[in-house]
Amino acid sequence: MGQRAAIYARVSTSDQSCERQVSELTAFAERGGYEVVAVFKETASGTKANRAERGKLIDLAQARKIDAILVSELSRWGRST
Repeated sequence: MGQRAAIYARVSTSDQSCERQVSELTAFAERGGYEVVAVFKETASGTKANRAERGKLIDLAQARKIDAILVSELSRWGRST
């Protein structure tokens, strides 16, 4: 059985799209044997700590409903890590 994963894709402005990130991460998950159980997309600044979709994803991880969080690059998760 593969591990359960959630995808997190973020863009900074409304004229940008998360679709490339989601597509690449979905392909990565398939190659790695991950079962994608949720996809979270957000338009928000990476410097803001209170992003709603990221909060939902953290809740999912803390409830141990996923084994991994997939992001295209660390800056998509946040700017001040």
